[in-house]
Amino acid sequence: MAARVQVLLACYNGAAHLAEQLESLAAQRGVAWSLRWRDDGSTDATVAILEEFAARHPGRVVRVEGGGRLGAGGSFMRLLAEAPPADFHAFMDQDDVWLPEKLAHGVGVLRDADLVCTRLRLVTPDLTPIDVSAMPSRPPAFATLLAHNVAAGCTMVMTERARRWALAAPMPDGGLHDWWCALAVTGCGGRLVFDAEAGLLYRQHAGNLVGGGAALRERARRMIGRGPSSFYAPLVRHMAALPALPLTDAARATLEAAAGLRAPSPLWRLAALRRAGIAHHAPLGDALLRLWVMLARMR
Repeated sequence: MAARVQVLLACYNGAAHLAEQLESLAAQRGVAWSLRWRDDGSTDATVAILEEFAARHPGRVVRVEGGGRLGAGGSFMRLLAEAPPADFHAFMDQDDVWLPEKLAHGVGVLRDADLVCTRLRLVTPDLTPIDVSAMPSRPPAFATLLAHNVAAGCTMVMTERARRWALAAPMPDGGLHDWWCALAVTGCGGRLVFDAEAGLLYRQHAGNLVGGGAALRERARRMIGRGPSSFYAPLVRHMAALPALPLTDAARATLEAAAGLRAPSPLWRLAALRRAGIAHHAPLGDALLRLWVMLARMR
């Protein structure tokens, strides 16, 4: 029997590329997919496109309504919370194109893991190939994910157990669903795999630059412009929210050590960073992280 995969789509004014994404979902091989979607107040043809898709796939598409404007992260977490139990769950963005084996490949990796994320095939808005996103320079773990997220939600497939972990405590306000899920799974003792096989075409635009020399330079420029808050602000939110999860002793020890980033001395803060094992997944990001820790303390 094919694995049941509950696909979760949060959308907002996505009419430009949504139909193409939905057709790539319908073309998935080797799994029994169903789609649960939520619109966050679109004023274009997004809802009409999804209703037409539902009519062509009766019994497989369900709309989740209500809740007001939640933003992308809140909308995805609402979908995850209201999804029925399934073998696997997968987030879907509104403007990508999935390759036919995307879900089946993810399910295969999850024989030995709780959550899989992958690289991205980067393309222009008209799907002209650009590049493939980089692999992390170190395997993602709870401590390194506290520094920054490498698990893109649109690439994720997770087990039912991973879903329960992600829902065991509220995501912090303003949080990102994919980052929260990655932290929840690794913090609760699950296994996250970053797979080299890119399963989707990811449209590249100014708001979502990934990989490539120019993109990396732009992301570095943004990080430098934001200063230490680019690291500390999400870390503080996560450190406040994560203890409500059923974390492992090792994860709680990591959070305890990270509290040392409030120390007045730069050297003490660097020592706390090492004790916690917090490190960026890219060499440039890691250098900036250490600079921020030297320049300012966590509040």
